[in-house]
Amino acid sequence: MPAELFTKQAIEVITRVKTQFGDNSGAQLNDATIIRWINDGQQEIVNNNAILKDTKLGDIVANQAEYSFPSDKVQYIEAIYVEGRPVRNLSPQSFRDFILEKDPTLEARSDYPELWYERGGIITFYPVPQKSFTGGLKMEFVRMPDPVTATNSPLSIPDRYLNELVNYCMIQALEYDENYPAAQYKLGQFKEGLDRLHYKENISQSDLYPVISPDPADYV
Repeated sequence: MPAELFTKQAIEVITRVKTQFGDNSGAQLNDATIIRWINDGQQEIVNNNAILKDTKLGDIVANQAEYSFPSDKVQYIEAIYVEGRPVRNLSPQSFRDFILEKDPTLEARSDYPELWYERGGIITFYPVPQKSFTGGLKMEFVRMPDPVTATNSPLSIPDRYLNELVNYCMIQALEYDENYPAAQYKLGQFKEGLDRLHYKENISQSDLYPVISPDPADYV
């Protein structure tokens, strides 16, 4: 898949929304209001499509079970590896049930943990790793989008999601104007757009479809 492009600024969304709404002067929709919608829209997009993927490396310390989340704005962790070995994730409740059933006295020992769970931003491994690995902890996660604060702020979502961010802001503008039928129609466009992009991203990663033709809707 080609490298992501992040070249758009908030002003491009603001201008499109005002134009589509018919309020180029900003008499009804001011910049601050649209910026708030932009931030909500970026988060909604990432909630639906895990596009802000990142990786963090850290150290495994012998006899240390707990590790803090990366300082990055982590939305959720997709996978954890120790020395290249994937570690299975459980919910806190499932983890407790496993320990109570399999090892209530926590006697298990291993160089490599087999399970992890997260609670309150703390990752806990089991068994407690008995060996240190410099750079041996790898976390694959989805980042939260950085908030937009001004008209010249860069967007946190890739350029190909610009149209869907505009659609999200238009939903809010139409609801603000109490034009609920139009807002509902725009909501359908927003959801269809996210589904289309999600489908294209999945297909582009398939060995069966190494090349994807451009979608004309991307350039509207």
